[in-house]
Amino acid sequence: MDDLIIAAIRRRLKTDVTDLGRTPRTGLIPTNAGDIADDEEHLRFRLPALLKRIYAEIGNGGFGPGYGLIGLTNGVPDDTDKTAVALYEVYRSAPELRWPHGLLPICHWGCAIYSCIDCLDPASRMQIFDPNEHDGDDWTDAFFEDSPSFEDWIRSWASGVNLWDKMYGDDGHIARIISARRKRP
Repeated sequence: MDDLIIAAIRRRLKTDVTDLGRTPRTGLIPTNAGDIADDEEHLRFRLPALLKRIYAEIGNGGFGPGYGLIGLTNGVPDDTDKTAVALYEVYRSAPELRWPHGLLPICHWGCAIYSCIDCLDPASRMQIFDPNEHDGDDWTDAFFEDSPSFEDWIRSWASGVNLWDKMYGDDGHIARIISARRKRP
């Protein structure tokens, strides 16, 4: 199955490198297994096999949904010049966030919104971190379930699904949650 997803990503890259038109300055540069292993040791958890293959076979960030996947160490950073590993460290070091161990930000959508992969979940489910709708001391309201697995999420993007619209469009699942929150007394 992973081979089919890798092939679908390669086909999608022929038309769109990212949804939001940002292309990497140096093209797509894969990472190597040693660098991935070093990052896993530093993070203290393993990355899902499909994500590792994508970083190793396609590129260490700079392509995909939103502004593109965020690279691991030495990869393409987000617009704040942070890699996925650096972002994880920043969020984990903010005690008020109570950032979950193993929840790695891998895609930036702008406005501090990130798609994150739960590396400790067997299905590698995807969550959205959106601090823009946060209210109060409990940051759990900034996390939204997005996709039951990374595989489903990246396959959807590779097949042409506009993931932003799926989340925040007129009928997007996160837009509906936020709208319901705003209607509460």
